[in-house]
Amino acid sequence: MVKYKATSITAKTGVNFVRSLVEDAGCLFHKIEQENDLGIDALIELVKDERPLNKQIAAQIRSGPSYYDPVSGECFFPVGSHHDYWSHYPLPVIGVVYVPSLGRAHWVDIKRYLKKATASIIRFKATEVNRLDPSTFRTRFLPMLLSQVPDIAFNEAVTLLQSPHYDESYLGLLVLFRRYPNKTDTWTKLIDYFKVRNIDDIPQVLVYYLAHIPWNGDISYGGEAISSETSEHATTLLQAFGRTEVLKLLAFIDSENMISRGTIGQSVEAIISDLPHIDPILEAIALDDNVERVAREGAALILAMHTGRSAVPTLQKLAASGSNYDAQLVTYINTYGAVNPYL
Repeated sequence: MVKYKATSITAKTGVNFVRSLVEDAGCLFHKIEQENDLGIDALIELVKDERPLNKQIAAQIRSGPSYYDPVSGECFFPVGSHHDYWSHYPLPVIGVVYVPSLGRAHWVDIKRYLKKATASIIRFKATEVNRLDPSTFRTRFLPMLLSQVPDIAFNEAVTLLQSPHYDESYLGLLVLFRRYPNKTDTWTKLIDYFKVRNIDDIPQVLVYYLAHIPWNGDISYGGEAISSETSEHATTLLQAFGRTEVLKLLAFIDSENMISRGTIGQSVEAIISDLPHIDPILEAIALDDNVERVAREGAALILAMHTGRSAVPTLQKLAASGSNYDAQLVTYINTYGAVNPYL
């Protein structure tokens, strides 16, 4: 007797779920029939306000409990022989796992995933960032595909920022800064986040965002202008930074680029240099043997930018402890009287 397998029904359910999301959003869903399926289940053509965006993506869709682990909260599906096919496909390729018991799907950028790791199974956490359902398709999924800022309400963005999951927290950070730069509570939340999180959990971009308050000439910002009221509020919060926060900022400086134009070190310097009574803190950090060498050198450089020749004794002590960088700074300052890494 011919049977219509339950697995076929489950697979079709996933395809139909994605189709409904796409078509309800006014986009086009082109299903690839099984006899022509080489590893792509559908092509999705993006349309906005009834106008085609001349952008398509390819989708591989999996459905059912076998592709989701409720204990770990992970989605997964096998790569099999598709690694090269997906990696070299001419369109962006996403993987979608539909979980019937949850009534939603989660997605992953397959090509990006395979660039980072050669894997026989694609595994990814099911989070709010990659959730795919009627409420997120327009507000999160499409903007992400179009490199736009997701349309997320302020309170929801705050909740995401406070998430223990890095990708959710990062999304909240992005949305708060890009969509709500003139809510004073945005800056309260961002600065509190910087103060309470471990250094390894703080995205580098947050330092760049915070540097928009003291500003520097190399910041390129095309968003909503930050108002004077907002700037004053954020400045008050930043200027309460002490040694603990300064050490956190200095930890973002990398030894190769240090403080120079266009680096994260420039953002670090902009924030630190705007702090009141900062020079004694910088000198103490520069001379503290318990602090990482790069942070000490960064502190010494900012001190030298502020005080010129007066910083030479501190630089000489660092040079005597083995810092070639500070030995060169001493020579430079003795020759020119000052130092400016942005010239």
